[in-house]
Amino acid sequence: MSFPYDSPQVKGKPAVSSSDMSNFGASFKKARESKGISLDRIAAETRISTRFLLAIENEEFHLLPGGIFNRGFVRTYAEKVGLDPDQAVADYERLAAAGEPAETAATPAPANGKRDRHLYPLAIGGLLLVIVIFYIVTREAPSTVQTARAPVPASPAAPPQPVPPTPPPATAPEVTSAAPEPDAPPPQTDTLRIDMNVTERTWVRVEADGMTVDAGEILEPGTTRHFTARNSILLAIGNAAGLMLKINDMPVKSLGKSGQVRELNITSQNIKTFL
Repeated sequence: MSFPYDSPQVKGKPAVSSSDMSNFGASFKKARESKGISLDRIAAETRISTRFLLAIENEEFHLLPGGIFNRGFVRTYAEKVGLDPDQAVADYERLAAAGEPAETAATPAPANGKRDRHLYPLAIGGLLLVIVIFYIVTREAPSTVQTARAPVPASPAAPPQPVPPTPPPATAPEVTSAAPEPDAPPPQTDTLRIDMNVTERTWVRVEADGMTVDAGEILEPGTTRHFTARNSILLAIGNAAGLMLKINDMPVKSLGKSGQVRELNITSQNIKTFL
């Protein structure tokens, strides 16, 4: 399937026209609608938020997480709707690079320096006022503390109390030991442990035994995470090459290439498939 932004490129860095800016996102939407696929369905199958998919269609790249995640999202979305993923990533990088100068130019100019000069006398006056108040308060504080102290009268010594006679020791009643209760069964312990070591910036989401324990976060290189469960752990990864895993202290094989989105459903029965 061919779309407007799939046309051949001239060697070198081409200029970005207004039609390219509109055709990029429109091509994703057109391809998705031609297949009759909703954004919610793609989000469920790719684990990419609907908000990010809509940002790609509307070319609102500033709403994406940034960096390698943007290229991974564009590549995965393109593969899902039947577009050329390499061409889609190249067009995204060209459009994103063209949008950077415009964002820089939109930065507001610094405030007029003359306005700051009028604030100097007010700031100096306020500082002097604080110093005077501090001097008055610290000067009066010692006398106030001395006045507040009142002598505490010494309490009269209590008269000695007579010591009661020691009663004879009572006969200890016989204690009948009850039969020991059977030991309770040991509590069920976790059978799955996942250790994460982040080597590249990546996004992860974790569910343990059907409960969300990490709703989604971006992890920087050098970060470690540990999760345990009794039956299963569901792991969604935004950059497969940026994560090293261990399951029950056993290293996991490579999860994929850089920018690839993966979802792993790890149970106590299928551990060996990941090793």
